Amino acid sequence: MKLGDFWIWSEENERLLFAADYLEKCGYNRVKSLELCDFALLPVPTKKYMLDSLGGKFALYGGGEYENGINYMKNEKYVLKNAFLTAEGAVTALENENADSLIDKNILIIGYGRIAKALHRLLAAYGSNITVCSRSAESAELSSFYGASHIYFPELKKKNDFDIVINTVPHIVLTEAELKALKKSVIILDLASFPGGADTLMAASLGLKIINGRGMPSKFTAKAAGEAIGCAADEIIRQL
Repeated sequence: MKLGDFWIWSEENERLLFAADYLEKCGYNRVKSLELCDFALLPVPTKKYMLDSLGGKFALYGGGEYENGINYMKNEKYVLKNAFLTAEGAVTALENENADSLIDKNILIIGYGRIAKALHRLLAAYGSNITVCSRSAESAELSSFYGASHIYFPELKKKNDFDIVINTVPHIVLTEAELKALKKSVIILDLASFPGGADTLMAASLGLKIINGRGMPSKFTAKAAGEAIGCAADEIIRQL
């Protein structure tokens, strides 16, 4: 299938503009209207109303369900690149937020998926004391192999000395009991998609600080994030 002409959803979306630049360098032709394109390129996250407005036009999109298109967020190369960009953004956010160094800090990473693994790798270079909290024995073994301490979720209720807590789990894992186990000076960085991993109202009542870390790639590395979308789109189209 030859798909050479493309249209992007928004001229205001920085990542899409960088994705468009990447595709043009690969030989694709950007057009100004949906009617003229062979495929539409939509942002992350793609909303339902965006997909509904395409009139059945073939699309590459970032999340959701659409019959005539492909979700580039399922592209393995994109997923891995996005994980490292998210981790890089998380480290930058922590450095901007914290007047102190990350060196020798006691850091808890909740979850051990791709983003958490990327975080582990980056933070290890700072000499941080890393603890991973996850459910599976496999992730416990793997994180320990790479030098982290490991705990299971019930242990989050025990008093601890973490300076920084980074959550990657997309459901509430830090409830009242877990939040009360943290020290008052802790910084909580929540990278998980809505609703996040912490009870924000309870955290506020306890005087704990939570940083909303959603969309890290667009905040700190928009060019690389956009190029990752463009690269995924190019790979998908070449395989059609």
